[in-house]
Amino acid sequence: MGKLEKMSVELPRRISWYFTVRVLCVLLTTGTVLTNLQQNASLAKQQTVEKKDDSAKSLSTEEIHLVWHNIKTVGFPGIRRLPAGSEGYWLEVTKVGFDELKKIIDSSNPRQGLKYYVDQFGKDDAHSDMRWLLAVRTWNLNPDKSLHPHREEKTLQERKVQLIFAELMVRKFLKSPAALRRYYQAVIWFDNLFKPINYSVYHGTIYRQFQKENPDDDYWWHAFQFVLMVHATGRDDLLKDVKPEELKPRFQEWYNWFYQNGLFLRADPETWYWKRNQDKKTDLKLNLKFLNDQNLPPLKVRPPYPFPDWKGPEPTTPANYISME
Repeated sequence: MGKLEKMSVELPRRISWYFTVRVLCVLLTTGTVLTNLQQNASLAKQQTVEKKDDSAKSLSTEEIHLVWHNIKTVGFPGIRRLPAGSEGYWLEVTKVGFDELKKIIDSSNPRQGLKYYVDQFGKDDAHSDMRWLLAVRTWNLNPDKSLHPHREEKTLQERKVQLIFAELMVRKFLKSPAALRRYYQAVIWFDNLFKPINYSVYHGTIYRQFQKENPDDDYWWHAFQFVLMVHATGRDDLLKDVKPEELKPRFQEWYNWFYQNGLFLRADPETWYWKRNQDKKTDLKLNLKFLNDQNLPPLKVRPPYPFPDWKGPEPTTPANYISME
């Protein structure tokens, strides 16, 4: 082959190789730039979160106590012009609760503030507990309202507060069966967790979360839900002599029992609980729907009020409260 012929063959190859190398260099450089941009963006977000935490105000004990005092007792502009118990009345109550509880949520010591706030539940009358609960619900702190806590990066502070609240309430429930009974009544009244469309999803989610090796991030959220389910199905014995941090084995025990006895669970005719049918005369009345969706049969009785011994302005409907949140 002549010299010119060799050059005609090798030149296109060299040109192709040259452009391939250039393209690879460009791609590698672009990838490095993008990686650096992503790292810088991540660092900026982290610094923003840290800056927010650094600038958050630490509430004094007096300020924390004042939050609850304002939610429980302080009126609001135009209260006398609103019919007591009207939707407008409760809307204003909800607004006060939202604004006041925000002070604790945005503080640099939310655990201290929420510890005091949780301690106040059940200490006063039903109307006070309703104000307490409405403030909690506006911030989605109660796990009976949502399947999971917040997970978006923009809601990291709220997620932190959600899990603190769930932990404190679980500890309170295990120490005080009366507080659990009182809170459970409101759960049934609002009718979310135990709705047929929700219930099997909730207990299935808890099962999957508790099977993970390290579900610690959401542990308290699902422990809260589990405690309510145990109470609703008459297995409060599983909540005795157990540390709040060690509820996973108790959940597994309840879960196995539930699947063995779900066919025999019935709505109590006089309360808003479910019980294992012990009457041999009616033992054949099975909850056959359980075979399809592992749900509970419909309740026969529902509480007339969110909390017992209700006095004062009448509550509006659960749907109206939910629309305000």
